[in-house]
Amino acid sequence: MMERAPEQADRDGFVPLVSRREELKALAAAFCGRASRLVSGPAGIGKTRLIDEALAMSRQPAVRARRPAALHHLLVQLAEGLSCPVGRFRDAAHATSSALKPAVLNALRLSPRCVVLDDVSGADPRMYRFLQQVYYLPGSCLIAGARSRESLGHLRKLLWDPREEIAMKPLKRAEAGTLFEAACAAWRLDSLEIDEFRGKVLAAAQGNPGQILAMCRLAARPEYQSGRHIKFLPLRIDVFTAFV
Repeated sequence: MMERAPEQADRDGFVPLVSRREELKALAAAFCGRASRLVSGPAGIGKTRLIDEALAMSRQPAVRARRPAALHHLLVQLAEGLSCPVGRFRDAAHATSSALKPAVLNALRLSPRCVVLDDVSGADPRMYRFLQQVYYLPGSCLIAGARSRESLGHLRKLLWDPREEIAMKPLKRAEAGTLFEAACAAWRLDSLEIDEFRGKVLAAAQGNPGQILAMCRLAARPEYQSGRHIKFLPLRIDVFTAFV
């Protein structure tokens, strides 16, 4: 799949993926081969976006859980995504973990797919033991997005192999500049004085795509504009980070 050119950014704020070709190819191949992977990197580096694009490229069936805080939270999300029957319970949210666990595993045995965990951290022993079963199910695979292997908690025992890791690095200066221009087109900042703003954004973001996109998104808001000037000072602040 080719990346769309920056000038093709949609008017609703969509910005094409920039400079992640090798990571995208590697993850899409893992999806197609049903091979488990850890996608690692700091907040805003583009883990979720990379997973989205790789899923679209590979066209593999997947079920997704976002920020699973505990085993039950994970099971509810997977059961809902797999449309698992929950017996006497009203729905998955009201079912017990002991009822959801076999339902989810049985659904994955009958219809193997990629199990995607977005922004997972601090997995406890119960979550690890369940995901260990998922990891070894024939035809299924586990794709986890996390800040680092160390942040995975007990799940690092499964995703321990460096060969199973796709580490997301900051964009190079030229790549960050390309993303900035795409963001300006997406949020229509071209009518503003952006030369000074560009330099400050790129210096503050230090190659983090989420930082660049979040600051450009803020600059598009009327309260941060004065005539053709952008009023706020770009800073590297975690709250700016977008999950892209």
